[in-house]
Amino acid sequence: MVRRVPPDAAPHPGLSPLLAGVPASDAALLREAYAVAERAHAGQIRRQGTPYIDHAVEVTLLLHDRLGVTDAAILAAGLLHDAVEDSELTVDDLGDFPARTRQLVALLTDPEPEMTRARRGAHLAEIWKDPDATLLKAADRLSNIRDVVARGDPAFTRRYIRKAHREILGAGSPLAAHPLATPLLRAALEGAARNLG
Repeated sequence: MVRRVPPDAAPHPGLSPLLAGVPASDAALLREAYAVAERAHAGQIRRQGTPYIDHAVEVTLLLHDRLGVTDAAILAAGLLHDAVEDSELTVDDLGDFPARTRQLVALLTDPEPEMTRARRGAHLAEIWKDPDATLLKAADRLSNIRDVVARGDPAFTRRYIRKAHREILGAGSPLAAHPLATPLLRAALEGAARNLG
């Protein structure tokens, strides 16, 4: 069960502008989601050495600022999208959040840590059926591409670019023709490839 966060609790500095621009009820939901995500990712570090919570915040800001998402339940899912996958939390533990938030977190959670290509394709096909989950996946990939470039490992970057291009811009992906996400993803992948020299 999720504990309630005081309305004046200090959020991640990156969230402050977003929280200031939404209705109080939406800000409360996002503060709550941030607090749960922060606890779930406590002590976790991204590949390039930043706190994992920064990724969850970046995904949420990409959803809002670049992909035009304003629904607080979807933005909360952005903050929580890896919390179940990367911690002891379960979707049931998110019972105080809107059903849509829980549904999106469940959909974005990899069912198996190491999936075969076929299983991964089936999982992505489920995500692609939901337009909100598709945008959430796009924001997650954009953040991951930035992380891969910052990591500074050319071999890993090449592998990731190939995989990301196949999964998110390949045949069958709604992101291959999404009016907002496609240009952002293409530019990020091309920038990552240029970074390799």
